[in-house]
Amino acid sequence: MEQKELARSPTVDPVPDVIMVDGGLLISTEGMTNTSGLQLGEDGTTVLIPQPTDHEGDCLNWSSTRKHLLLVTIAWGALCADFIGAIGSAPIMFQSIEWGLSLDKTNQPNSIVVLLLGLFGLVWVPMTTYWGRAPVLFWTEVLGFAFTLGTALSKDYNTFFAMRALSAVFLTAAQTISIAFLKDMFFFHERTRKIGLWACLYICSPYIGPMLGNFVVGKTHNWHDPYWMCVGVIGLQIVLVILFVDETWFNREIPSQQQPPRPQNFGARMMRVLGFWQIANQSYFPSLKDAYRSLIVIILQPHFALICISYFLSFMWAIGINVTTSIIFGTPIEFGGYGYNNINLGWLHWSPIVGIVVAEFFGHYFNDFLARQYVHKHDGIFEPEVRLWPIYISAGFSVPGIILVGQSIHHHLPVAGVAFGWGMYGLGVMLSSVAVTAYSLDSFPMAPAEVAAWLNLARTIGGFAVGYFQQPWGAKSGFDVSFGIQSVIVAVSLIPIAVVHQYGHKMRLSTAKKYQTGL
Repeated sequence: MEQKELARSPTVDPVPDVIMVDGGLLISTEGMTNTSGLQLGEDGTTVLIPQPTDHEGDCLNWSSTRKHLLLVTIAWGALCADFIGAIGSAPIMFQSIEWGLSLDKTNQPNSIVVLLLGLFGLVWVPMTTYWGRAPVLFWTEVLGFAFTLGTALSKDYNTFFAMRALSAVFLTAAQTISIAFLKDMFFFHERTRKIGLWACLYICSPYIGPMLGNFVVGKTHNWHDPYWMCVGVIGLQIVLVILFVDETWFNREIPSQQQPPRPQNFGARMMRVLGFWQIANQSYFPSLKDAYRSLIVIILQPHFALICISYFLSFMWAIGINVTTSIIFGTPIEFGGYGYNNINLGWLHWSPIVGIVVAEFFGHYFNDFLARQYVHKHDGIFEPEVRLWPIYISAGFSVPGIILVGQSIHHHLPVAGVAFGWGMYGLGVMLSSVAVTAYSLDSFPMAPAEVAAWLNLARTIGGFAVGYFQQPWGAKSGFDVSFGIQSVIVAVSLIPIAVVHQYGHKMRLSTAKKYQTGL
C-alpha cells in the first residue's frame, strides 16, 4: 500500500503537465511562457522528454559513449536474426545435391524460419516487460548461438531443419526488443536518428546474409561454411552483450529513494544481465498478465493496426525479390536464366544495401528537419503524424523500383536494370521502415517492444507467404505482370497511411492514457 502511494509522486515527473497538450507535446520552449522546473537540452530550447532523474540507474544520464556502444550492440543483435534467416538461400544447391532432395524441399526450413522470426517476437516481448530487457536479450542470444552451432554441425536434413527452426525461435528476440533499449536510453528528440542507425543494419541484414553466404560457399563449395560464419556472427553478439549491455528499464513512477540500488561495477551489472537482480526485485516490474495485456491492447488501436497493414503490404515483396533473383540469376543461360555463380549472386545483393545506406544518409537529416519545421510552425507543439511524410517519398522509389526489376527479368535485360531497381526498392523500404517505427514509438511510448513485435510480424508474415508463390506466379504470368501487380499493391499501401495522417490525431485521443503518455 505504501509503495502504491509513493508511486503517485515520482521524484521527477517524466512528462510534466505543462508540456502536454491536446494530442501532442510541447517539445520546444517556443510555445511556453513559463519554463521553470523544466530540464532542457544543450541548445536551451529543447525540452528533455522524459525528464531525467539523478539516480545512478537512470540510463538517460549515461554518457554518449556508453549509450552508443549499447546501440551498436542491439543493432548487431537485430542484424543477427535476419542475417541467419536469409543466408539459407546461398548454400541451398549444395544441400539439395548432398541430400538428394528437390530445391523446394531443401528450401522449406528457410521458409519456416521467416515465419518463426515473426511469431516468436510476440513471445519474447512480454518477457522483457516482466523480467527485464537485459536477461531476455542475453539468454535468447546464448540459446540462439547453441542452435546455430547445431545447424553448422548438422549431417542430415531433419537435424538441420530442427536446429534451423530453433535458432530462429530465440534469435528473433533481439530484433523485437531492441527498440525498447533504444527508447529507454535516448530522449524523445534523439530517437528518430537512433532508429535510423539501428534500422540501417536491421534492414540490410536480409541482404548481407545471402551476399556473404554466397561469397563463402562460392569459394569453399561446402554448405556448412556459411553457417559457421553465422556462429561467429552470433558469438560476436554475445561478447558485445557481456561488454556493454545493462538493464535499461527504469520505473519512473517510483521516487528515486525507493528505486532498487544498481551498483555500476562489472559483477553487479552481470547480475542484471543474467537476470538475478530482476528476480530479486520482481515487484519493480509489471506483472506478466499486464505485459501480455499491453501486447493485445496495442494492436487493437486503429491507427496502429492501419500502420501494420500498410507495412505488411509494402515490405512483403522484399522477400519475393530475394527469392526470385537468386533463382533466376542462378539458372543456367540455356534454361532462360543468367548463369550466375555464387560469387556473382553475392555481388548482386550489394544493390539493395547501397539503396538502404543512401536512405539512411537522407533520412538521418530529413526526419529531424520535418520535425523541427512542424514544431516551429506550431509554436513548439509536436504530433506524431509528422513522422509519416517520408512514407510518401518512399513509394516514389519502391513502386518504380519493383516495376524495373520485373521488366528487367522478364525481358532478360542487362543486370544493371535489376540492380538499380532493387536498390530503389531498398531505399524506399528503409525510408518507410524508419517512419513507421518512429510514428509507432511516438504514439505508444510506454510499449516500445510491443510496437516492434507487431511491426516485425507484419514484415515477416508477408515475406513467409510470398516465398511460396512468388516464383510460380512469375513463371506462369510473366515477371512483368507479377512485379507490376506488386508495385500496385505497394502504392495501395499508402491508403492506410493517408487515413492515419488525416485522422491519427483523433484516433490517438481515444487511446488509453496509459499508452499515450509517459514518454
